[in-house]
Amino acid sequence: MCAALTLWHGCSLSSEGLNQRFTDRAVAFLREVFFLLLLHQRPLLLSAMETYRTCFTRLRILDSTSFLVPADYGEDYRGSVSSGVKIQFEYDLLSGACLQLCVQSANDSDARFAYHAQHTILPNDLCIRDLGFFSVAALAEIDARGAYYITRLRSDMKVYIKENGQWKEWDWESLGNQLEEGESVEMEHVYIGHERLYVPRLFFRRLTAEEWQKRMAYVRKKEKRKGKALARQTLEQKKYHILLTNLPQESFDGQQVYELYSLRWQMEWLFKAWKSVLDLEKVKEMKKERFECHLYGTLIAILVTQTFLFQARMYWHQKEDIEISERKALDLLQSYWHQLLLRSHMAEINLFSLLSLLRKHAKKGRRKGEETASDIVTKLEIW
Repeated sequence: MCAALTLWHGCSLSSEGLNQRFTDRAVAFLREVFFLLLLHQRPLLLSAMETYRTCFTRLRILDSTSFLVPADYGEDYRGSVSSGVKIQFEYDLLSGACLQLCVQSANDSDARFAYHAQHTILPNDLCIRDLGFFSVAALAEIDARGAYYITRLRSDMKVYIKENGQWKEWDWESLGNQLEEGESVEMEHVYIGHERLYVPRLFFRRLTAEEWQKRMAYVRKKEKRKGKALARQTLEQKKYHILLTNLPQESFDGQQVYELYSLRWQMEWLFKAWKSVLDLEKVKEMKKERFECHLYGTLIAILVTQTFLFQARMYWHQKEDIEISERKALDLLQSYWHQLLLRSHMAEINLFSLLSLLRKHAKKGRRKGEETASDIVTKLEIW
């Protein structure tokens, strides 16, 4: 880094001199820059996309990613096995706006974070959540705010049906044994948990053999990492995909609900790109303040590149119906990043050049029969 500072900025520093500059004040400065960018990015993108909304106010996807850090950070970044950091990220798929981007300890609860962020939900938002964020209270709050949700059902959560004024527990095993691989059914008017929260629609689908093998490979990997095995009933339920939603049946059928939920995988691909391209999880032995400067500096880079990338993707999609690959674009921008910063006075030329480079070198490859996120939201007339 010292050599790079000399080459790019004409700033000569020794390694120790550089290390001493990573202080609490430096961390506070970068954290403040990050929060200011986050604050100004939201209204910019949300207002720019207002005319394209036809269905939902926002299509919110919330997920988290975590990675290990040196053990001596333990007091500030606790993990279930070792010290770790968790990044909570929620963004609006329709505008590209980052709604939440928060640094936590690795063992902080996803469900608790989701519940405490409920005050940001607007009427007609669609919230897509994975299992880790499931809570009955959060679903009740989303519904009370006039918004919609699609979420998976947690394996330990009981489902009830009301027949002739009597509560009857749903026997999912009996129903599952009657289904063929890949077959699904929809149930209406169910109640979940000891609170008996009313849920308008439940979708129950038996996985194919290939899907089951992929899921079990992931489960075994998770068991090994946490050092404990799942209960038999939990493993049995892994054969099925159970979704809950309060979306109206007349607007979205079962297949469309599954297609909407599949948009959540955009976040998984995004996290992989952050880690492989932007080196988010590569943390060497260093003092905590230096790591935190690296972390917030990376988050700033993520915020700026994601904001630009969404605008660029929309530009080429509307202009020439070209779809830009997030991963390819991040690779390209990472190589171009320093030039963009060092020549800010030529920003217009740089942006035009970047748009052309993205069009030429970052087109998304299409496999036959495979739909992209843009294909899905266009087909469902959400844009």
